Amino acid sequence: MSTELISTQLFSDVCSIIDRGRENAYAAVNTSIIETYWNIGRRIVEEEQQGKERAGYGEHIIEKLSEQLTMHYGKGFSTRYLRAFRKFYLTIPDYEIWKSRFPNLTWTHIFKTLRVEDDTAIRWYLTSASQEMWSVRTLDRNISTQYYERHYSQQSIRLILLQKNNCEQRLNAKRYSFACSMKTRDKYPYRIQNRKFVADSLS
Repeated sequence: MSTELISTQLFSDVCSIIDRGRENAYAAVNTSIIETYWNIGRRIVEEEQQGKERAGYGEHIIEKLSEQLTMHYGKGFSTRYLRAFRKFYLTIPDYEIWKSRFPNLTWTHIFKTLRVEDDTAIRWYLTSASQEMWSVRTLDRNISTQYYERHYSQQSIRLILLQKNNCEQRLNAKRYSFACSMKTRDKYPYRIQNRKFVADSLS
């Protein structure tokens, strides 16, 4: 094997090509995985709706489907995962919206958010993770520390204080207007009484 060194530029260019190819392949695989899981969730929900009159039918579907898929494919289709697929679909029922708003998130991002109970909070975490480019670790930490709840509570408090301040300003304005009218009446009682007399005589 020749030990002759190739140009630094050539090596750098080839490395860049390989890295881009791997990134594209990873992104394609991630997109395919997410779409697959979303479609599994959609199909489960469709099946549940057909038998919705039967109590416990949905859970029965997930348990039996998990058993059969595990036998056929092995790990990766536990009841926990199937419930997550179902919840993913119910949270984002339009896949085109998902592709346009959250193209940079991985399934791990999604799975982390699905442990949150509130659907609005889930969508908020997904949106924030996508826009702020949160890593999975950052997202997990923010969920664990109830970042959404604290952020939403602070916004609510600010809104309440703003509304209270506006109410106080309107009340003070009314008080000021009333005080001015009282001062005018005390300063010019004859004018006010005379106006009242004229108004009474015209009526």
